[in-house]
Amino acid sequence: MRSILQIVSLMALIALTLPSILFLAGKLELNMVKWLMLVATIVWFFAATGWMWKDNGADSQEAG
Repeated sequence: MRSILQIVSLMALIALTLPSILFLAGKLELNMVKWLMLVATIVWFFAATGWMWKDNGADSQEAG
């Protein structure tokens, strides 16, 4: 599950940069760029939180 979330978060980061490049090249309108980047940001926050979350409480209980 963790590796799937890592791949999804990486793809979301790529999706964050690609629309701006396409806008500069004149291939996308500004409104479409805004929507694509908004969706990619939301996906990245959910995916990155899923695999970056570290439960410090579980580690301290095992050590003690």
